[in-house]
Amino acid sequence: MSTPRSISAHLDAVLALAPTPPAEPAAVDASLIGRVLAAAATAHFPVPPHANSAMDGFLVHATDLSSAGPWTLPVAGDVPAGASLIDVPAGRAVRIMTGAPVADTTGMLVVPVENTTTPAGPVALPDEVTITDAPTKSHIRPAGEDIQPGAPVATAGTLVDAAVIAALTSAGVYSVSAYRRPRIAVISSGEELVASPAQLAPGQLPDSNGPMLAALSGADTHVHVGDDPAVLASALDELASSHDLVITSGGVSAGAFDVVHTVLGRTGSSWFGHVDQRPGAPQGYSLWNNTPVLCLPGNPVAAFVDFQLYARPLIAALSGRPAPRQRVNLRARVDTHLPASRGRPTIIPVTVDFQEAPTITSHLPHGSHRIVSLAGTNGFCLIDSEPPAKGEDITVYMY
Repeated sequence: MSTPRSISAHLDAVLALAPTPPAEPAAVDASLIGRVLAAAATAHFPVPPHANSAMDGFLVHATDLSSAGPWTLPVAGDVPAGASLIDVPAGRAVRIMTGAPVADTTGMLVVPVENTTTPAGPVALPDEVTITDAPTKSHIRPAGEDIQPGAPVATAGTLVDAAVIAALTSAGVYSVSAYRRPRIAVISSGEELVASPAQLAPGQLPDSNGPMLAALSGADTHVHVGDDPAVLASALDELASSHDLVITSGGVSAGAFDVVHTVLGRTGSSWFGHVDQRPGAPQGYSLWNNTPVLCLPGNPVAAFVDFQLYARPLIAALSGRPAPRQRVNLRARVDTHLPASRGRPTIIPVTVDFQEAPTITSHLPHGSHRIVSLAGTNGFCLIDSEPPAKGEDITVYMY
């Protein structure tokens, strides 16, 4: 058997399967969440679009507060948020609400209502206001303080979240160029797998890999095939024509019924072998009608681990992420006895508790079949020699 690949070398090969994803116009709304901008988006409006008050209070000329206070001024009008601009005559005040426009900012101040004798809240417009303390700053936000028209709101490669949606909308950007979400299909293989059985016949297993991988990848299609090569080839023909990635589980070794290896191993673009890791060493990939097919092992914990290591970065690359290898990680204190690597890099799913400092409170036992024990884990450690002792720290890569 050939020398196993390293985790890093296998990830390089997997990421090389990803073509540049197509870009398309996309509306700036909730459907854009999780997509990646293909081009920079520039502001159409200044933010804020006009000078406005940062406080509920009274807009006055600073010169009217130059003498010793308190100061009592007639009230000349009211400016709620959304109202039209009004001028403030010298020697008078205008009541103004947070966000309401300020016509002329030169020499103007907003006195917070708390610095006056007028009660806060929904009260009638007073005839006059007594100011007890002069503000030390203007409490006026200038137009374009956050961004000016033509400046970039978000650059190409930005992963859109709710904050990006708010920024784009505030700047008058209602359509952007974004990479299309990859369309993903999952195939679980093996005659022994059955979907949602009420009872199991001898030799049968519930198909947990299919729903698990579909949930992890956000797949829009999941199918199950047995051990018939013709059935798998037909499924690949259909799915490769309508999806950007097919993920399979099971059948990747060299056994008599390893249908995935049998069918996909015939293509010139395929690779099947072992990666230097535990669990999840047997793996493969291929192109089927130019569509990437990533082949994960059938043992459920191995399939879960290999999805985190390889499928997740591949999906990120197919989504247009500029750094698909990046993943959230943190240092956590070990509060359980982590297992040793046993001669090869070992991936250990763990549970990190965040009530105080991040702490690893439990880990998955050895065994790539221990799928029930996987529930409740939220990250994994990579151990390539002796594990840290209790009380020491280790890097955890969060799911």
